[in-house]
Amino acid sequence: MIPLRVRSHYSLLAGTASPAALCRQARQYGYRRLALTDRDNLYGLWPFLSACRQEGVMPIVAAELSCGLQRPGRVVALACNDDGYANLCRLITRAKNPAGADDGPDPECFSGLLVLTDDDGLLEFFHGAGVRVAADLGNRPTAAGSRLRALARRLGVPAAATPDASLGEAGEQDLFRVLQAIGAGVMLNQLPQRGAKAGGAAPLERVEEYQRRFAVWPEALRATEEIAEQCHFTGPRFGIVMPPWNDVDGRSAAIVLREQAYHGAVFRYGEDLSETVVERLEHELHVICQMDFASYFLVVRDIVRPPGTGAEAGHRICGRGSGAASLVAYCLGITNVCPIRHNLYFERFLNQGRRDPPDIDVDFAWDERDAVLARVFDTFGARAAMVCNHVCFQPRMAIRETARVMGLANDEISRLTKRLPWFYHSHQDDLQEQLAELPSLRDQDFSGPWAEIISLANRLIGMPRYLSVHPGGVVITPAPVSRYVPVERAAKGVPLIQWEKDGAERAGLVKIDLLGNRSLGVIRDALANLAANGIPLDERSWQPEDDRATRAAVGRGETLGCFYIESPAMRLLQRKAGSGDFEQLVIQSSIIRPAANEFVREYVRRLHGGGWQPLHPALEEVLEETYGLMVYQEDVSRVAVALAGFSHAEADALRKVLSKKDRATRLADYRQAFLQGCRQRGVGQQDSERMWAMMMSFDGYSFCKPHSASYARVSFQAAYLKTHAPAEFMAAVLSNQGGYYSTFAYVSEAKRMGLVIERPDVAVSEYRWYGRGKRIRVGLQAVRSLSQETAERLLAARRRASFHDLRDFLQRARPAEDELRSLIDAGALDGLDPAGNRSSLHWQAAALVRQRVGAPHGSLYAAPSAAFPALPRPDQLQWLRREYHALGFLCCHHPLSLRKYREPGLVKINSLASRVGQIVQLAGWLLTGKLVSTKRGETMEFLTFEDETGMVETTFFPQTYRRYAHLLTGNRPYRLSGLVESDYGAVTVTVDRIVPLIG
Repeated sequence: MIPLRVRSHYSLLAGTASPAALCRQARQYGYRRLALTDRDNLYGLWPFLSACRQEGVMPIVAAELSCGLQRPGRVVALACNDDGYANLCRLITRAKNPAGADDGPDPECFSGLLVLTDDDGLLEFFHGAGVRVAADLGNRPTAAGSRLRALARRLGVPAAATPDASLGEAGEQDLFRVLQAIGAGVMLNQLPQRGAKAGGAAPLERVEEYQRRFAVWPEALRATEEIAEQCHFTGPRFGIVMPPWNDVDGRSAAIVLREQAYHGAVFRYGEDLSETVVERLEHELHVICQMDFASYFLVVRDIVRPPGTGAEAGHRICGRGSGAASLVAYCLGITNVCPIRHNLYFERFLNQGRRDPPDIDVDFAWDERDAVLARVFDTFGARAAMVCNHVCFQPRMAIRETARVMGLANDEISRLTKRLPWFYHSHQDDLQEQLAELPSLRDQDFSGPWAEIISLANRLIGMPRYLSVHPGGVVITPAPVSRYVPVERAAKGVPLIQWEKDGAERAGLVKIDLLGNRSLGVIRDALANLAANGIPLDERSWQPEDDRATRAAVGRGETLGCFYIESPAMRLLQRKAGSGDFEQLVIQSSIIRPAANEFVREYVRRLHGGGWQPLHPALEEVLEETYGLMVYQEDVSRVAVALAGFSHAEADALRKVLSKKDRATRLADYRQAFLQGCRQRGVGQQDSERMWAMMMSFDGYSFCKPHSASYARVSFQAAYLKTHAPAEFMAAVLSNQGGYYSTFAYVSEAKRMGLVIERPDVAVSEYRWYGRGKRIRVGLQAVRSLSQETAERLLAARRRASFHDLRDFLQRARPAEDELRSLIDAGALDGLDPAGNRSSLHWQAAALVRQRVGAPHGSLYAAPSAAFPALPRPDQLQWLRREYHALGFLCCHHPLSLRKYREPGLVKINSLASRVGQIVQLAGWLLTGKLVSTKRGETMEFLTFEDETGMVETTFFPQTYRRYAHLLTGNRPYRLSGLVESDYGAVTVTVDRIVPLIG
């Protein structure tokens, strides 16, 4: 007996069990084979194949098809061979494509497949078309099944019992109904209560149960076994699938790659190439061509530097990841950091022992990436698609959606979910107990229906909810992508494969990551702003990492707005390090990872001359440049080789396991092998354990050196521009509307740098912010409620002629009423009133809008029937409150500089360095925070506050956090009390009391 119709939770909102749970249950029940038949998808194929291998169950690759059949009957397609698998992908792709899915089933698409159907018409159709087909008798004998069985006998096709499951266990029926309600967008009490329409689902049951049910039709049990035996396909085996390359002159990819690499080397290094460059190029080209990766490099080159543009043209990019260790990639213009100068190891990216496909990551300016992707899809058509993400229920989503189907009001749901910390995702313990212990939910009432809601939500966590688009992963294949994996369309219209990046990698599909990066847009716009101001910068000779003033600014942590080095933790580390050196910044970019706090402190101590000894002589050279500490991903591999005798392939596999979802079960074997290898080489147990602990600090995300070096170069470019062109740079930061902080924080930083923020003005402002000298003009994009369409209409009208008065402005710009109010409150229309009186402008606007007439073309706003009265100006506080509401910041003031927040005894942030060791009180505007968990599992938070003089990082230890967490809300002022501390010159405040300031 073989289960031939089993759905996992990858049948989104129509199944409750993971493939791993189903395979484990199948093994426990004695099944030798199992078919996973999720609806119109192969989302769970790779988890299913892994689970089958782990449980010793033979997989049957299949899917239930629901589209393009012209009838409501069920069809399950089982792949018998490679051809059947390709057709299954094609059928699912067709089912997911709304266009052309209603033409009825195409028999040619079912070659290599065995079809199960419970519909008599489809049974006859498939049989008549020569498709291998069997009658699907379902879970138990029924009257309908009896009629279908009789038809199958007349047609001479099998009639099979098909054990069916959508649940992990019988007790999940209530969870299944919650999923149904979420999927249907209705409340639970609106679902049918019983019958077929109630969507009843069954768990997988034991072999003996199905044998008992079908004892009256024993041939149906035999047919199930015979059908399963025909399914020889147990998973895709494509090898490595390279993007196609076709040269117009018929030359091989290897020849073209060599030519282009040497051409780019001359551009990078000059006509007289050094022996070092030539030797490195030859080595890399040999490995690349021997492994048949030449076409991959050329395709990526054409994406980032379109043919005919030359190495110096194309997009502003940041090639990163391990691919930045390749000199060939550098010479092709894919990356921008010299791997020779920075001692980057090509073998980290590609070596002859590597069996899985590498990928090249390239960042583009965030607003250019969609155009790059569109060109890729135009060039490769059906041979290109993006990788997907399987978005799973996390606590906030699970609670929100469960509460909604249980009938709770949105406001009541939001009161809880908006206070859930972002990091909270564990559901190993009781969810309600964990929520009750959260300080931020101290005043939450968990009575009423909340207990049932949270219990159900806890069971949802980790289940796939929907597909989203991977941030940038693209696969390009020689044949249409749908021959390798089903393809569907994302909401934004791009083609999307049904696997995540791990599945694509396991299948051998080579991924190219084309990502968006706001900081590249910032640098682009700052340079354009400089050029418009008559100060062009020659980028070919630009070496920002060698600029003394820039290094000094980085060493002082003055990097707010600078890519990757602006977070509170990074700026503190820069101040503690104090070097501002490029090579140190590369280290800092990698070492500041979540699990490495103790190593960060040790790095700073050693950097400042603290003594240290390598844990073993074999590691002296391996970790010399990082002061004996493991900093980069490749350090894991190098230490495993040097200390425990791992092969390079084993060591690289260990490095990869650290970032995988299933690392916990796989790491135990690696730990044992590592400790055993160390013992055999005379390394003491204590030293071995310490090195293993250091390796475990790479759990989660971490970077390789080439990646960090690439990011550090972008960081230095940003820091250089901030140092030497502050107005142009900060205008670009604000125009690109991205970064670690809010617009409010960046405006405050600009003012602290001595820059004047000029209000938006419809007479001179552009859509984006603009900097010149010591002044920044606010862009119209900053005005709340003002649509881009209205802003563009306004700018087009102004280019034709200046605005004479408010009536002329309304006539030609035609803003909506809410847009008009925001423009007035922001100060953008001050110039249209002789006295710049916003009260008068509001009165005029209201009068003109009331008198608007319906005549077209020039008569939308009538002349006023009487002169506008002279009105008093609004008081300053009202004026500023409206300006803050319209812009999200104040142009000429900081809120904490206003009289209502001035309290006696409060110190300014820029004076804290002289108060080290003292308890102080200060006023601070809360900007951002980061929740962390202590070793004891308690929650604490690091918060960033500012005033008009500076920013300060504060620490709320668990006891303080528990007391005040419910008061902490961003974008408002507080009075803080705490101890001023200094660590290697980096000043922080450990808070013991906080009170909201009420204005």
